[in-house]
Amino acid sequence: MLKKLSAGAIAALAFISTPALAIPYQGATVYKASVGGVDQIIFSATANTRVAVSIENQTRNTGRIAGSCGEVKISSSTGDYGGLEVDDTPVDSSTLPVFNLPSCVSGAFAEPRTANFKTSTGQVVIVGKTPGSAVKVNLPSDVTRYVTINGCGFGILKATSSSPIPASFKVGTESYTFSALTTSPGVPICRSSNGVYTGYVPSGW
Repeated sequence: MLKKLSAGAIAALAFISTPALAIPYQGATVYKASVGGVDQIIFSATANTRVAVSIENQTRNTGRIAGSCGEVKISSSTGDYGGLEVDDTPVDSSTLPVFNLPSCVSGAFAEPRTANFKTSTGQVVIVGKTPGSAVKVNLPSDVTRYVTINGCGFGILKATSSSPIPASFKVGTESYTFSALTTSPGVPICRSSNGVYTGYVPSGW
């Protein structure tokens, strides 16, 4: 069951140039919830803005297709391959030998490459995969995710298959740890009618 927030206050704010009503939980402007087994972080802020969430070493699972010789080429814009995993197997790039990337002729390298290696430009090359097969690559990196704040004054950051909920993050200079966030019994809902936004929260709030 949901209970309606102060629609009158929201309606009034919709017509004047002042911050719109936000929806904190027990005084917390950043809190968490789980809906259908999916972790979520809720940000309470000024309506119709965006919140920049800075995440260090964000896990980013991506799918690659192995080349004709079973190779997977992985590049890092910073040259940092810390935490690299290929098909859930850790790869320590610091121990890889450096070779050139030979041409692939009829499904075989012109020069044998039987183990993973790096190129002179710093690219990591994984070998031994089935040509044309899907390969899962995880290379953590520092990212900024932007959360859109709706007309009711809250926005939600959800876990996805490629970007799980971060264990820690920053908003501006404020640091947060997911495990330490206040847990709400659910997430708010925002509805709009004729340009007026109304927020609803679980009755247990």
